[in-house]
Amino acid sequence: MEDGEDEEAPLAVRIDEIVEPYPLEQSNSRRLENNDASVGVTVITGYLGAGKSTLVNHVLNTQHGKRIAVILNEFGEEIGVERAMINEGDGGALVEEWVELANGCICCTVKHSLVQALEQLIQRKEKLDHILLETTGLANPAPLASVLWLDDQLESEVKLDSIITVVDAKNLRFQLNEHRASSSFPEAFLQIAFADVVILNKVDLVSPEGCGGGLEELEKEIHDINSLASIIRSVRCQVDLPKILNRRAYDASYATHLEALLEESRSLSSRDIHDSGVRTLCICQPQQVDLDKVRLWLEEILWDKKSGMEVYRCKGVLSVQNSDQLHTLQAVREIYEIVPARKWKEEENQMNKIVFIGQNLNEDVLTDSFSTCATS
Repeated sequence: MEDGEDEEAPLAVRIDEIVEPYPLEQSNSRRLENNDASVGVTVITGYLGAGKSTLVNHVLNTQHGKRIAVILNEFGEEIGVERAMINEGDGGALVEEWVELANGCICCTVKHSLVQALEQLIQRKEKLDHILLETTGLANPAPLASVLWLDDQLESEVKLDSIITVVDAKNLRFQLNEHRASSSFPEAFLQIAFADVVILNKVDLVSPEGCGGGLEELEKEIHDINSLASIIRSVRCQVDLPKILNRRAYDASYATHLEALLEESRSLSSRDIHDSGVRTLCICQPQQVDLDKVRLWLEEILWDKKSGMEVYRCKGVLSVQNSDQLHTLQAVREIYEIVPARKWKEEENQMNKIVFIGQNLNEDVLTDSFSTCATS
């Protein structure tokens, strides 16, 4: 098979012999010993041909000892995310028969109602370890992520774990350059901007020191767009599952990883960059902030598009007035959440740090307007 083409994900697999999966690690004991009933959902996105289906095949055919459900959606832009999120009742969702595979995973195709497919999954008697959702028809994963993250219908049963973007190392630079000078941006920018993990696939087709700088230059371009994303190099999406599952990217109680990412991004500045491309920048504020003012400030940026800024993702930690709790901030497009995560430690520098990923970001406007949230 040509390496540049995606494989068809196996919707049905004939099982001639049931292979016993490897025993689960103690930490993943089907969640029977703890009361965490919610199941993590990983959204897989990427350009056509980048390797999304290859990644799904890897999960479905590997003996990893985990019970993972894979949903292959077929709702495209013409159906719309909003309709896909509606539970249309017993006759509404075109969910194909769930197919059980030899390694304990199950697989289905969804044509309309994603919510109903997820409800069917979590009502099954077998406990699941994880759910993978391949977004075949959607270029922009943001609406899907917003619903999975904070939607009342699903919040108690499933939780958004992370967004994984698969990119083609050989063609990525062309895809990024395709509309760099125009007002619209290709899918590749959005998919990288929203990613928690970027799988840089087909690295065997790119020489390390190749024309244009090779793999390191590609990784720099990815981090210029989204400095918070982890990058994993792969050949045919052969990736260790622990690197892509249970990332807890949207888990407010998992602040340690977020803090480390923010510290790495702290030096990012856009003052020397004069184009209006998609990028990451970080702002800091040493004084404690008024939480109500922060909410108003954030809503002005996310909802009113202050100064023409288009924010795709936002992550941060806040030092809040009259609170000994470190607060975490997360936003996906217009939806945001600010919650206390843990107590500040005595030796810690209680600095506000916020990373923005988006288009037309203005560092001076963000910094100056955020300073008005500080307490005197």
